[in-house]
Amino acid sequence: MGAGAVGGYFGARLTQAGVDAAFLVRPARADSLAGAGLALVEPDGSRETVPVRALTATQLAEPWDVVLVAVKGSSLEGAMDDIAPAVGDGTVVLPLLNGMSHVARLVDRFGAGRVLGGVCEVATEPAPDGAIRQLVPGGMVRFGELDGSSSTRVSGIQQAFAPARFASRTSETIVQDMWEKWLFMASGGAVGVLLGGSVGDIAAVRGGPDAEGRIVDEALAVLEAAGHAARADAAARVRSVLTAEDSPFTTSLFRDFRAGRPTEGEAVIGDFVGLAEQHGVTVPLLSAAAVRLRVASTGRGAW
Repeated sequence: MGAGAVGGYFGARLTQAGVDAAFLVRPARADSLAGAGLALVEPDGSRETVPVRALTATQLAEPWDVVLVAVKGSSLEGAMDDIAPAVGDGTVVLPLLNGMSHVARLVDRFGAGRVLGGVCEVATEPAPDGAIRQLVPGGMVRFGELDGSSSTRVSGIQQAFAPARFASRTSETIVQDMWEKWLFMASGGAVGVLLGGSVGDIAAVRGGPDAEGRIVDEALAVLEAAGHAARADAAARVRSVLTAEDSPFTTSLFRDFRAGRPTEGEAVIGDFVGLAEQHGVTVPLLSAAAVRLRVASTGRGAW
Protein backbone atom coordinates (compact mmCIF):
# COMPACT_ATOMS: atom_id res chain seq x y z
CA MET A 1 0.00 0.00 0.00
CA GLY A 2 1.72 3.14 -1.28
CA ALA A 3 4.42 3.77 -3.87
CA GLY A 4 6.17 6.69 -2.21
CA ALA A 5 9.65 6.89 -0.78
CA VAL A 6 9.30 3.79 1.43
CA GLY A 7 6.70 1.67 -0.35
CA GLY A 8 8.13 2.46 -3.76
CA TYR A 9 11.61 1.38 -2.78
CA PHE A 10 10.74 -1.89 -1.04
CA GLY A 11 8.02 -2.80 -3.55
CA ALA A 12 10.36 -2.28 -6.48
CA ARG A 13 13.09 -4.37 -4.86
CA LEU A 14 10.61 -7.18 -4.20
CA THR A 15 9.42 -7.03 -7.80
CA GLN A 16 13.01 -7.17 -9.06
CA ALA A 17 13.53 -10.30 -6.95
CA GLY A 18 10.62 -12.05 -8.65
CA VAL A 19 8.13 -11.73 -5.78
CA ASP A 20 4.50 -11.63 -6.93
CA ALA A 21 3.91 -8.07 -5.72
CA ALA A 22 1.65 -5.21 -6.72
CA PHE A 23 1.30 -1.58 -5.69
CA LEU A 24 -2.08 -0.38 -4.45
CA VAL A 25 -2.23 3.29 -5.46
CA ARG A 26 -4.53 6.05 -6.68
CA PRO A 27 -5.73 5.88 -10.31
CA ALA A 28 -3.37 8.57 -11.63
CA ARG A 29 -0.36 6.91 -10.00
CA ALA A 30 -1.49 3.52 -11.31
CA ASP A 31 -1.63 4.89 -14.86
CA SER A 32 1.85 6.36 -14.48
CA LEU A 33 3.33 3.15 -13.09
CA ALA A 34 1.66 1.02 -15.76
CA GLY A 35 3.01 3.21 -18.52
CA ALA A 36 6.49 4.12 -17.36
CA GLY A 37 7.31 1.72 -14.53
CA LEU A 38 8.90 2.81 -11.29
CA ALA A 39 12.33 4.43 -11.49
CA LEU A 40 14.90 3.97 -8.74
CA VAL A 41 17.82 6.41 -8.60
CA GLU A 42 20.92 5.22 -6.76
CA PRO A 43 23.03 7.55 -4.60
CA ASP A 44 25.59 7.79 -7.42
CA GLY A 45 22.88 9.02 -9.81
CA SER A 46 22.50 5.81 -11.80
CA ARG A 47 18.89 5.07 -12.70
CA GLU A 48 16.98 1.87 -13.31
CA THR A 49 13.34 1.49 -14.26
CA VAL A 50 11.39 -1.45 -12.82
CA PRO A 51 8.24 -2.65 -14.63
CA VAL A 52 5.67 -3.02 -11.86
CA ARG A 53 2.07 -4.09 -11.41
CA ALA A 54 -0.23 -1.36 -10.11
CA LEU A 55 -3.78 -1.76 -8.81
CA THR A 56 -6.46 0.61 -7.57
CA ALA A 57 -8.81 -0.16 -4.72
CA THR A 58 -11.69 -1.00 -7.07
CA GLN A 59 -9.57 -3.74 -8.66
CA LEU A 60 -9.07 -5.71 -5.44
CA ALA A 61 -11.21 -8.79 -5.82
CA GLU A 62 -9.67 -11.32 -3.43
CA PRO A 63 -7.47 -11.54 -0.32
CA TRP A 64 -3.69 -11.29 -0.57
CA ASP A 65 -1.11 -13.14 1.50
CA VAL A 66 0.66 -10.04 2.81
CA VAL A 67 -0.32 -6.38 2.76
CA LEU A 68 2.73 -4.17 3.31
CA VAL A 69 1.42 -0.81 4.49
CA ALA A 70 3.82 2.03 3.66
CA VAL A 71 1.89 5.29 3.95
CA LYS A 72 2.18 8.30 6.24
CA GLY A 73 0.19 8.12 9.46
CA SER A 74 -2.14 10.87 8.29
CA SER A 75 -3.21 8.65 5.38
CA LEU A 76 -3.85 5.50 7.39
CA GLU A 77 -7.64 5.78 7.69
CA GLY A 78 -8.11 5.96 3.93
CA ALA A 79 -5.47 3.28 3.42
CA MET A 80 -7.34 0.86 5.70
CA ASP A 81 -10.51 1.38 3.69
CA ASP A 82 -8.60 0.72 0.47
CA ILE A 83 -6.85 -2.46 1.61
CA ALA A 84 -9.92 -3.97 3.30
CA PRO A 85 -10.93 -6.11 0.28
CA ALA A 86 -7.41 -7.59 0.23
CA VAL A 87 -7.51 -8.65 3.90
CA GLY A 88 -8.95 -12.13 4.39
CA ASP A 89 -8.76 -14.77 7.10
CA GLY A 90 -5.20 -15.73 6.18
CA THR A 91 -3.87 -12.27 5.32
CA VAL A 92 -1.00 -10.69 7.23
CA VAL A 93 -0.89 -6.90 7.52
CA LEU A 94 2.69 -5.65 7.92
CA PRO A 95 2.93 -1.90 8.64
CA LEU A 96 6.09 0.14 8.05
CA LEU A 97 4.87 3.35 9.66
CA ASN A 98 6.58 5.54 12.23
CA GLY A 99 5.19 6.05 15.72
CA MET A 100 3.03 3.55 17.58
CA SER A 101 -0.62 4.62 17.29
CA HIS A 102 -1.05 2.89 13.94
CA VAL A 103 -0.71 -0.55 15.54
CA ALA A 104 -3.82 -0.17 17.69
CA ARG A 105 -5.73 1.32 14.76
CA LEU A 106 -4.84 -1.60 12.49
CA VAL A 107 -5.67 -4.14 15.21
CA ASP A 108 -9.02 -2.47 15.84
CA ARG A 109 -9.84 -2.62 12.15
CA PHE A 110 -8.52 -6.03 11.13
CA GLY A 111 -7.98 -7.97 14.37
CA ALA A 112 -4.85 -8.71 16.38
CA GLY A 113 -4.36 -12.03 14.62
CA ARG A 114 -3.78 -10.35 11.26
CA VAL A 115 -1.33 -7.61 12.25
CA LEU A 116 2.44 -7.86 12.67
CA GLY A 117 4.88 -5.29 13.97
CA GLY A 118 7.44 -3.85 11.61
CA VAL A 119 10.18 -1.26 11.26
CA CYS A 120 12.29 -0.24 8.31
CA GLU A 121 15.46 1.73 7.73
CA VAL A 122 15.95 3.36 4.36
CA ALA A 123 16.98 6.84 3.24
CA THR A 124 14.87 7.68 0.20
CA GLU A 125 12.81 10.56 -1.10
CA PRO A 126 10.40 11.06 -4.00
CA ALA A 127 11.68 12.94 -7.04
CA PRO A 128 9.43 15.38 -8.94
CA ASP A 129 9.12 12.91 -11.83
CA GLY A 130 7.83 10.13 -9.55
CA ALA A 131 11.14 8.32 -9.23
CA ILE A 132 12.40 7.13 -5.84
CA ARG A 133 15.80 8.61 -5.06
CA GLN A 134 18.02 6.72 -2.64
CA LEU A 135 20.24 8.98 -0.55
CA VAL A 136 22.50 6.31 0.95
CA PRO A 137 22.92 2.68 -0.11
CA GLY A 138 20.93 -0.17 1.39
CA GLY A 139 17.71 -0.71 3.23
CA MET A 140 16.36 -2.95 5.97
CA VAL A 141 13.00 -4.34 7.11
CA ARG A 142 12.50 -6.03 10.48
CA PHE A 143 9.21 -7.64 11.51
CA GLY A 144 7.65 -10.08 13.93
CA GLU A 145 4.61 -11.15 15.91
CA LEU A 146 3.30 -8.52 18.32
CA ASP A 147 3.36 -11.04 21.19
CA GLY A 148 7.01 -11.95 20.51
CA SER A 149 6.28 -15.52 19.45
CA SER A 150 7.80 -17.37 16.52
CA SER A 151 5.45 -18.29 13.70
CA THR A 152 5.44 -19.97 10.34
CA ARG A 153 3.94 -16.89 8.71
CA VAL A 154 6.80 -14.68 9.88
CA SER A 155 9.37 -17.19 8.66
CA GLY A 156 7.44 -17.47 5.39
CA ILE A 157 7.61 -13.72 4.82
CA GLN A 158 11.31 -13.78 5.62
CA GLN A 159 11.79 -16.51 3.02
CA ALA A 160 9.86 -14.52 0.42
CA PHE A 161 11.83 -11.33 1.15
CA ALA A 162 15.24 -13.03 1.22
CA PRO A 163 16.11 -12.69 -2.52
CA ALA A 164 15.38 -8.94 -2.55
CA ARG A 165 18.14 -6.34 -2.52
CA PHE A 166 17.51 -5.19 1.04
CA ALA A 167 18.15 -6.76 4.41
CA SER A 168 15.19 -8.48 6.07
CA ARG A 169 15.17 -9.84 9.59
CA THR A 170 12.66 -11.37 11.94
CA SER A 171 12.43 -10.14 15.53
CA GLU A 172 10.97 -11.55 18.72
CA THR A 173 11.20 -8.07 20.28
CA ILE A 174 9.45 -6.16 17.51
CA VAL A 175 7.30 -4.03 19.83
CA GLN A 176 10.38 -2.75 21.66
CA ASP A 177 12.10 -2.31 18.29
CA MET A 178 9.20 -0.09 17.20
CA TRP A 179 9.39 2.00 20.38
CA GLU A 180 13.10 2.51 19.81
CA LYS A 181 12.56 3.45 16.18
CA TRP A 182 10.02 6.02 17.40
CA LEU A 183 12.62 7.32 19.86
CA PHE A 184 15.07 7.76 17.02
CA MET A 185 12.59 9.40 14.64
CA ALA A 186 11.15 11.77 17.26
CA SER A 187 14.61 12.82 18.47
CA GLY A 188 16.05 13.13 14.98
CA GLY A 189 13.02 14.90 13.59
CA ALA A 190 13.07 17.43 16.44
CA VAL A 191 16.80 18.02 16.02
CA GLY A 192 16.36 18.92 12.36
CA VAL A 193 13.07 20.82 12.54
CA LEU A 194 13.91 22.81 15.66
CA LEU A 195 17.62 23.45 15.07
CA GLY A 196 17.45 23.82 11.30
CA GLY A 197 20.05 21.62 9.66
CA SER A 198 21.80 18.31 9.41
CA VAL A 199 23.32 16.72 12.51
CA GLY A 200 26.78 17.87 11.45
CA ASP A 201 25.64 21.42 10.67
CA ILE A 202 24.22 21.72 14.18
CA ALA A 203 27.15 20.00 15.90
CA ALA A 204 29.54 22.47 14.24
CA VAL A 205 28.20 25.54 16.05
CA ARG A 206 28.58 26.66 19.64
CA GLY A 207 25.90 25.01 21.77
CA GLY A 208 24.85 22.67 18.98
CA PRO A 209 25.95 19.33 20.45
CA ASP A 210 24.43 20.27 23.82
CA ALA A 211 21.09 21.13 22.22
CA GLU A 212 21.09 17.87 20.26
CA GLY A 213 21.88 15.92 23.40
CA ARG A 214 19.12 17.59 25.43
CA ILE A 215 16.54 16.62 22.80
CA VAL A 216 17.73 13.00 23.05
CA ASP A 217 17.56 13.20 26.86
CA GLU A 218 13.93 14.34 26.70
CA ALA A 219 12.98 11.51 24.37
CA LEU A 220 14.74 8.87 26.47
CA ALA A 221 12.85 10.06 29.55
CA VAL A 222 9.53 9.65 27.74
CA LEU A 223 10.26 6.05 26.77
CA GLU A 224 11.29 5.22 30.32
CA ALA A 225 8.14 6.77 31.76
CA ALA A 226 6.00 4.86 29.26
CA GLY A 227 7.48 1.53 30.40
CA HIS A 228 9.58 0.94 27.28
CA ALA A 229 12.97 2.27 28.35
CA ALA A 230 15.45 2.13 25.50
CA ARG A 231 17.94 -0.69 25.64
CA ALA A 232 21.52 0.44 26.19
CA ASP A 233 22.66 -0.18 22.63
CA ALA A 234 19.65 1.62 21.15
CA ALA A 235 20.11 4.64 23.43
CA ALA A 236 23.80 4.81 22.60
CA ARG A 237 23.09 4.60 18.86
CA VAL A 238 20.54 7.43 18.96
CA ARG A 239 22.90 9.68 20.89
CA SER A 240 25.86 8.83 18.66
CA VAL A 241 24.02 9.38 15.37
CA LEU A 242 22.31 12.60 16.46
CA THR A 243 25.41 14.31 17.87
CA ALA A 244 28.02 13.18 15.33
CA GLU A 245 30.42 15.79 14.01
CA ASP A 246 30.52 16.33 10.22
CA SER A 247 27.46 14.11 9.74
CA PRO A 248 25.11 14.89 6.84
CA PHE A 249 22.33 12.89 8.51
CA THR A 250 18.75 14.18 8.41
CA THR A 251 15.48 12.36 9.00
CA SER A 252 12.80 11.90 6.36
CA LEU A 253 10.54 14.10 8.49
CA PHE A 254 13.01 16.99 8.28
CA ARG A 255 13.55 16.48 4.55
CA ASP A 256 9.79 16.59 3.95
CA PHE A 257 9.50 19.65 6.19
CA ARG A 258 12.31 21.47 4.40
CA ALA A 259 10.84 20.64 0.97
CA GLY A 260 7.35 21.79 1.94
CA ARG A 261 5.86 18.30 1.60
CA PRO A 262 3.32 16.86 4.05
CA THR A 263 5.10 15.42 7.07
CA GLU A 264 4.49 12.77 9.70
CA GLY A 265 4.83 15.45 12.35
CA GLU A 266 1.81 14.47 14.43
CA ALA A 267 2.45 10.72 14.32
CA VAL A 268 6.16 11.09 15.08
CA ILE A 269 6.50 14.15 17.33
CA GLY A 270 2.96 15.28 18.19
CA ASP A 271 1.97 11.87 19.56
CA PHE A 272 5.32 11.61 21.34
CA VAL A 273 4.69 14.91 23.12
CA GLY A 274 1.19 13.69 23.98
CA LEU A 275 2.72 10.58 25.53
CA ALA A 276 5.05 12.77 27.58
CA GLU A 277 2.11 14.80 28.87
CA GLN A 278 0.24 11.59 29.73
CA HIS A 279 3.15 10.46 31.91
CA GLY A 280 4.01 13.86 33.39
CA VAL A 281 7.34 14.26 31.58
CA THR A 282 8.37 17.82 30.70
CA VAL A 283 9.69 18.04 27.13
CA PRO A 284 10.10 21.71 26.15
CA LEU A 285 12.29 21.10 23.11
CA LEU A 286 10.15 18.32 21.67
CA SER A 287 7.04 20.43 22.34
CA ALA A 288 8.59 23.35 20.47
CA ALA A 289 9.36 21.10 17.50
CA ALA A 290 5.75 19.89 17.44
CA VAL A 291 4.50 23.47 17.39
CA ARG A 292 6.96 24.39 14.63
CA LEU A 293 5.59 21.58 12.47
CA ARG A 294 2.01 22.65 13.14
CA VAL A 295 2.79 26.21 12.12
CA ALA A 296 4.36 24.97 8.90
CA SER A 297 1.34 22.77 8.18
CA THR A 298 -0.88 25.85 8.15
CA GLY A 299 1.23 27.44 5.42
CA ARG A 300 2.05 30.39 7.67
CA GLY A 301 5.74 29.73 8.16
CA ALA A 302 8.52 28.90 5.71
CA TRP A 303 10.89 26.20 6.90
